[in-house]
Amino acid sequence: MRRHRRRVMHLGKKILVAAGLVLATIGAGNAVAQDKTYTIGCSLPLSGRLVGFGEPIKRGMDLAIEHYNERKTIAGARFELACNDSKGDAKETVNIGQKLADNAAVLASISDFSSTATMAAAETYSKAGLVQITPSASHPELTKVNKWMFRASETVPVYVQPMADFAVKTLGKKKVAVIQVQTDWGVSVGNTFIAHLKKIGGELTTHEIYNEGTTDFRGVLNKLRRSPPDAIYIAMLEEEAANFMKQRKQLGMTAIPVVDSGVGLTQRSLKLADDAFEGMYSMSIFNPTRDTAEVKAFVKEFEAKYGKIPDVWSAYGYDAASLVMNAIGKAGPSPTRAAVRDALAATGRYSGANGPMSIDPETREVVRDEVTKVQVKDGKVTFLPAKQ
Repeated sequence: MRRHRRRVMHLGKKILVAAGLVLATIGAGNAVAQDKTYTIGCSLPLSGRLVGFGEPIKRGMDLAIEHYNERKTIAGARFELACNDSKGDAKETVNIGQKLADNAAVLASISDFSSTATMAAAETYSKAGLVQITPSASHPELTKVNKWMFRASETVPVYVQPMADFAVKTLGKKKVAVIQVQTDWGVSVGNTFIAHLKKIGGELTTHEIYNEGTTDFRGVLNKLRRSPPDAIYIAMLEEEAANFMKQRKQLGMTAIPVVDSGVGLTQRSLKLADDAFEGMYSMSIFNPTRDTAEVKAFVKEFEAKYGKIPDVWSAYGYDAASLVMNAIGKAGPSPTRAAVRDALAATGRYSGANGPMSIDPETREVVRDEVTKVQVKDGKVTFLPAKQ
């Protein structure tokens, strides 16, 4: 009888152990099954003249992907970035867009830096029913192109009009010359600044338009030297701005203040122009001193990874990637491209590397709380008081 009981008990233990192993195996299988990898496409200028914008944007995106994966921000999800070098070329952006659209694993694409390249690929993404979110392009008509187009940046008027106000009302410079690049973005910035300048009582003294890639601005500068304005507003890319500022200094025109659109002044252009940017005014959506938990964490972790303070372009990249990952997380256990689009449109309020913002569900436009003015002092970008 006792032997029988011992056999029964021994058999029971074996059954329990076996059951435990089965349950453990099932549990492990479920964990693996839930830990899915989602692919986010990417098209940025990682070489060529616009690399000074594309590389920092990519650094911000990489940091966001790393954070979401390490912290398992979206339960059971891992993310990977399929990034391609567009070289800032519109045709290349279209080719990349088709490549990403044909890849069924891609749920959204972060594309591209400039308004021209971004809009060139818009039809390709729209036909594929694939979200295209630009981290930085600001042309006012961009999101009107189709319902698949989003942006993590603000439109031209949001950052151009405050700088016209700053030039006229804060600096007291009413007579302003405008120099702009002949691109979709440059035309939009120039026209917006001029319209607002006149609206607030300012005067346009000169309006110069140059071709992208121009290196010699002496002709324009000599014209301004003969009939000097109170200030110069520039809508230039970084290399062009660096050349312009160096030649301005060489011609002894540093007494005329320069107000930048926010694109010409970058960490790279500061190095290219030595000390020629000294005194320049500009604007930045990104403010590393902004008192929010998200901005503080972003600055701290960016410095830890890259050994330097981030700029606005890295912040744009971080926010663009974060917005997409959040949308994928909200699109259900088996997200489709359409579900990701709808979730992104329903984002509402978001606080990230560039501070608080929201996305209008109808227009898909970014609504931003503030624009920060900056000035180059002693070779460094200094953030001016908010009231200015």
